[in-house]
Amino acid sequence: MNTFFTILFGITMIIKCGQPGNSFEIEQTPVTVIQTDTTYQHLIYKGRLVELYVEKAIFYSTTENNFLMKFTVKNISSKNIGIDLTDYWKVVYPNQWGIYNKPYREVIDEEQIIPDTIINKTEILKKYKDNSLTIIKPDETIEYYRDWNGSGEKVELKNEDEFLIISVDGQLLFTDGEQLEHLMLNEAEETKRVVVLSYPINHKSISEESVIIKHK
Repeated sequence: MNTFFTILFGITMIIKCGQPGNSFEIEQTPVTVIQTDTTYQHLIYKGRLVELYVEKAIFYSTTENNFLMKFTVKNISSKNIGIDLTDYWKVVYPNQWGIYNKPYREVIDEEQIIPDTIINKTEILKKYKDNSLTIIKPDETIEYYRDWNGSGEKVELKNEDEFLIISVDGQLLFTDGEQLEHLMLNEAEETKRVVVLSYPINHKSISEESVIIKHK
């Protein structure tokens, strides 16, 4: 897991996030696995019910113009957890990326979406009871991919003196049928929200069975 300073200075390059759309869909069925490899994972969040990781790699799909990032949600509770993955802008996603000469963001110049502040708990618990949420069993994980909402930018580092830094943003809802956990990254500390990739970047292709959360 990358560790870097909280001192902030000048920027080399920053690409800003795109604007939200109005219609969404979720593609395929989540793939369930048992273990989480923390060697190449960055821990974004650890709550009462789940842990959320992002893999330190750039992913590509033949169906997407933009690169994707892989997010892994692990159930750390003793009950089945329901997660809502039905909204393109209400998951955790890559929000901004830049190429830097140091392994930390030298200037923070980032727009973030304000998360929901009012949650209909009754509706979420009903979805859990009706089995309309994505269910994660205890000690298991699900993986989903979310694209960078850009214009097909290519992410490359020229040499070992450069670093690719990607900030993640968004929100996620989790429930065990009783408790409701709402992850919001708009006020999360810098070290949780940013992923630092060093040269050479690990580029991967994803399978047709992978879950891609995307626009219609």
